[in-house]
Amino acid sequence: MKRSEYYEEKGLERIINISDAIFAFSLTLLAADLIVPDLTGMNSLQFSEDLMGEIPKFLYFLLTFLITWAYWTKHHRIFRFIKRYDDILIRLNMFFLLFIVLMPFITKVINEHSSIQIAVIIAAIGYAAPGYLASIMWHYASTNYRLIDSNVPYDYIRNTIIENYINPVIFTFSIFLSYIKPVYTLYCWALLFPIGYIAQYRIEKE
Repeated sequence: MKRSEYYEEKGLERIINISDAIFAFSLTLLAADLIVPDLTGMNSLQFSEDLMGEIPKFLYFLLTFLITWAYWTKHHRIFRFIKRYDDILIRLNMFFLLFIVLMPFITKVINEHSSIQIAVIIAAIGYAAPGYLASIMWHYASTNYRLIDSNVPYDYIRNTIIENYINPVIFTFSIFLSYIKPVYTLYCWALLFPIGYIAQYRIEKE
C-alpha cells in the first residue's frame, strides 16, 4: 500500500470513528430523560399509574431512537462506498453530526411541548436537518464518482439519493400540518417507517 493510500485510509477511519462515537453518545443520552417512579410509600396501583404516565416520554424516546438509528444506517451506507475524502466532506459530516448530538434536546422539546406548534416545528426541523445533510453529503461524494468507488452502479447512486431525501421531505411536509393541528405532525411522522422500509427494500433489490 502506498503511503498516500495509507493516510487516506487512516483519515477515513478517524471520520467514521468519531461519527460512530457521537451516534453512541447521542443514543445513550436519549434515555436520560426517562424517570423511574419513586417506590417510597407507594402501593402497586400508584406505581402503575406513575409508570403509565411515563409512556409518552418512552414513545418519544423510541421515536427519536429509531430516527437516529435510521440516520446511522444512512451514514454507514454512504461511507461504505467512500474511498477518499476532502475538506468539504469533513465539514458536511461535522454539520450532520451536530444535529445528531442535538437529538436528545429535540426529544425533550417534543416530549414536554408536543401540543405547542413552535415546539413541533423545531422538532421537525431538527429531525429533518441530518437527513438533508446526509443527502447532500452522498450527492457531493457520488457526483462524477468524486469520492466513491468507481464500481458503484449508477442506479444504486441514483436510488440512494432518492431514498436519502424521503425522511427529511416528510419532516418538512409535516411542518405545514402543524398549522392545522400540532398532533397531525406527529401522525405524519409515522409514515417514515413504512415508506423508508419500502425505499430501502427497492434499493437492496436492485
